[in-house]
Amino acid sequence: MSKSERTRNALREVALRHFVADGFESASVPAIAAEVGVTERTFYRHFATKDEVLFGDVADRVAWFAAAMRERPADEDLVRSVLVALGSAPTDPQLLAEIARLRTELLSPARIERVFRDRQGAMAAELRVILRERGAGDLDAAVRAEVLAGAVFAALAVWTEAAGPHDVRRLGALTQQAMEQVRPAL
Repeated sequence: MSKSERTRNALREVALRHFVADGFESASVPAIAAEVGVTERTFYRHFATKDEVLFGDVADRVAWFAAAMRERPADEDLVRSVLVALGSAPTDPQLLAEIARLRTELLSPARIERVFRDRQGAMAAELRVILRERGAGDLDAAVRAEVLAGAVFAALAVWTEAAGPHDVRRLGALTQQAMEQVRPAL
C-alpha cells in the first residue's frame, strides 16, 4: 500500500470517528487532519468534501467497475459482465457496512439520494461508452446503460435504507435480484 493510500485510509478512519463523536456537520476537517498528522490541504487532496468520506466507497467502486467491465469479454452476457465487474472490486466488507450505517445515521435520505443519483449517472456514462465500444448504437447504449446503472443503484438504495446491520452479502444478493429483474429489458 502506498503512502498516499495509507494517508487516505487514516483520514477516512479518523473522520468516521469524528463524525460519530461530534456529528457530521460539527466534525472539523482541521481537527481530523491534525489527528492524522497532515494539513487540512492534504485532507482536501484526498477528499473534495466531508461527504466524500461517506461516499468515497461508491465513487471508488464506479471507477473500479469501469475498468473491470473493459476486461470482460465483449460477447459475454451483459448482466453477468456487470455482476462480475461489481464483484471484482477490492472491498473491506466491515468498512462498507460501517460507512453505510453512518450514512443513514448522519445524513438525510435526500442527501444520500442526491449523491447516489450523481454516482448512478457516472456509472451510466461509463457503461454507455463501453456499450458503444462493443458496437451498440447510441440510443441502445444509452438505454441499456441507464437500465443497468438504475438497477445497481436501486439495490444499493434498498440496502442502505434497510435497518442494520448492513451485510455486504445482502447487497450482492439485492444487486443480483435487480439485475435479473431488468434482464428482459436488455
